[in-house]
Amino acid sequence: VPKACGNLSIKFPFHIRGLQESYCGHPGFELTCSNSPAIHLTEDVYVIDNIQYENRTFRVHNEAVSNVGGCLPQIGNISEDSLLGIVDTSRLHLLSNCNSKLPEVLSSYKVNYCDPSNKEDLGLVMLGEDRNLNIALQECNTNVLAPVEVDKNGGNGIVDYEGLLRKGFLLNWKVADCSECERSGGRCGFNETDDRMRCFCPDRPHLESCKPRKYFEPFM
Repeated sequence: VPKACGNLSIKFPFHIRGLQESYCGHPGFELTCSNSPAIHLTEDVYVIDNIQYENRTFRVHNEAVSNVGGCLPQIGNISEDSLLGIVDTSRLHLLSNCNSKLPEVLSSYKVNYCDPSNKEDLGLVMLGEDRNLNIALQECNTNVLAPVEVDKNGGNGIVDYEGLLRKGFLLNWKVADCSECERSGGRCGFNETDDRMRCFCPDRPHLESCKPRKYFEPFM
C-alpha cells in the first residue's frame, strides 16, 4: 500500500524503511522519511523532490546543500549503475586541494568550503563546458563531479553553484515496469526468493499482471 512522506506518495520501486516492508519495493530503493523522502546514493544522502512514476524518473538534490549558504559543503561523487541512470545533465566540477597560487584566469571561480577542517583549502567551482577547466584540473588535486541542469547556452565564469545544486537533477530507474500490474488492479512487490518483481493481486501473486495473458491456438 502506498505511503505518504512529505507531499509525495511512495510506492514501488521505492519503500520507506520502518513504514513499509522491504518486499514493497525493489532492493536499492529504500528511503528514509523525515520531512521529505531521502535516498542514499553512492557516498551521500539525496532528498527526493518529486517522483514521476509514469516516466520512471525522480528529482533529487544533495541533502548537504539544503541548509547552507555562502559556502560549499562536502559532496561526494555519484555514479550510475544497473538500477539508476542520470538524465541529460551537465557536470559541476567541485575542485579542491588546489595550489596556493593560482593563475589570474581562475580567480573568479574561487569558493569557500563549509567544513572548518577545509578552511585553508582553496576550492574552485566550474561547469564541465568551461573553457578554463583544463587549466583548473592542472592546479587542483581533487575533483568531484556533481550532476546539475543548466541552460544549454551557459557560458564561462562565475556560476550560481548553490542554486544549481539545490535545483538538483533527474534520475531514471531501470528496474521492472509496474504499470501493467497497476492497470490490472494489482500492486507491485519484490520476491527475494527468486530475485524478481511480483504483481500482488486479490487471488495470489502473478508475474506481471492480475489478468493472465490469453494464448490462442494457431488457425488451422
